[in-house]
Amino acid sequence: MTPAAALTLTGGEAAGEPLHFEPAGENSLRALAGVPVEVGDSFGVSLFLHGPAGSDTVLAYLPVRRSGYPSEVLKVAPGFVKPDSAAAARIQSEILKSREVSRRSQSRTRLWAGPFRLPRTTRITSPFGTARVFNGEVQSRHLGTDFAGAVGEPVLAPARGIVALVANFYLAGGTIYLDHGGGLVTAYFHLSRAYVRQGQMVKAGQRIGAVGRSGRVTGPHLHWVARYGTISVDPMSLLQIFPVVP
Repeated sequence: MTPAAALTLTGGEAAGEPLHFEPAGENSLRALAGVPVEVGDSFGVSLFLHGPAGSDTVLAYLPVRRSGYPSEVLKVAPGFVKPDSAAAARIQSEILKSREVSRRSQSRTRLWAGPFRLPRTTRITSPFGTARVFNGEVQSRHLGTDFAGAVGEPVLAPARGIVALVANFYLAGGTIYLDHGGGLVTAYFHLSRAYVRQGQMVKAGQRIGAVGRSGRVTGPHLHWVARYGTISVDPMSLLQIFPVVP
């Protein structure tokens, strides 16, 4: 192996998603990584190195502090729990659209400069990671954070980004995806209205939509999603990645 002192870090990968390193002070680099909710006690990260004698890949394992996620029981229309073939095909098509947003984000330069803000400052009604039991059957895990709100109340952009998608999805209802660049995407579900258009640049704190009750819901609220690439992460963790600079 090439001596470490002669090697240069050229990139990395974690959970199948590329890592984008940037300077973080003297002789240090940093990068965001999405840790899947199902991961065990450690998380593998591949580091790509290059030097005069060629290239090397180093696999590092990072310790993970597991969280205990609760369950919640919900009752919705049967068509949303076990959709028919046409609805299932629509859902799959919409999943592919959202994944394409994430794929494009990995090739876009980071647009945000932190700190992230909350899209709403109301009560959290369902936290990230909760197991969802619909009509007596565990159907999924809640991979977002729900905020209370009445139909029409404002939803704000948490950071600078490009509006990557404005749509009406089967499960998510009125939907906006923001691409913040560098692989980081946020999304806003169950909206009653969008105030932005696809391709528009938005800034932190800008009103982008309104709370609604569209899609698979039991009442009006905002469902806030954050993803690094295609990996869903706790959106509340975005508030911690760049502290407020005095």
